[in-house]
Amino acid sequence: MELLCASSPLMDKGILSGRRVFVTGAGRGIGRAIARRFCEEGARVALSDINGEDVTDAAGTLRDEGYVVTSSVVDVTDERAVEEGMALASEALEGLDTIVANAGILTLNPISEITMEEFERTIRVNLTGAFLTAKHGAHHLRRNGGGVLLCTASQAGLRGLPEMASYCSSKFGVVGLVQALAQELAPEIRVCAVAPGVTETVMQEALVQERSRIWSVSSDEVLSHFDRSIPFGRAATVEEVANTFVYLASPLASYISGVTLAVDGAELSG
Repeated sequence: MELLCASSPLMDKGILSGRRVFVTGAGRGIGRAIARRFCEEGARVALSDINGEDVTDAAGTLRDEGYVVTSSVVDVTDERAVEEGMALASEALEGLDTIVANAGILTLNPISEITMEEFERTIRVNLTGAFLTAKHGAHHLRRNGGGVLLCTASQAGLRGLPEMASYCSSKFGVVGLVQALAQELAPEIRVCAVAPGVTETVMQEALVQERSRIWSVSSDEVLSHFDRSIPFGRAATVEEVANTFVYLASPLASYISGVTLAVDGAELSG
């Protein structure tokens, strides 16, 4: 684990001032944006990711700006790695009071083409990874006297989507996990999920390419289809998704638990 500066005047400002946060999948995309927004709101953040280069870069950028962070390589499908990574983060930050289970992968294939390996890997990363992060995160939150546990679900965890049987299965599972844990861990620990819709990320770019392949249309046609299906007429930015995590982690959401909040430009409302 890479340790950064122990204190910073930037910690004294923001709605999450003084918070100690562990984020999985923080090397890029939504997870990286979550780590940044939490730092901007005064938190100290432990960034983790399976990709060492990505997470080191993300943490280094925040360090250069004066934020208090740590970084580590964690495979969320490996229970020992999750346990050890979280323990090191807790030691470095002198405890943890906010856990964000964000790590995930996106898979897209017709059911006839989904292999058992693909299906099981999607479940392992997206659902088992969230479970292990929640399991060991709850231990640290209890030691702290309570806190907040947040998970990244998906619009695909709230409705079925074609060619996404593996992904939908994993994200519906995350929504169920959040509801169960909200009941079990209340009132000391609040548990919520954020369900992004179409979002400007590298993962989304891969989805567009796969949709283009499966539908036999151009990438521009896929993007046009996405935009037409969203009342806002555009994809979300990673910052807009990360802001939702900030809200749910903050005192403003003190009586909110067990919910999955869609960030999708009203797409699910139609």
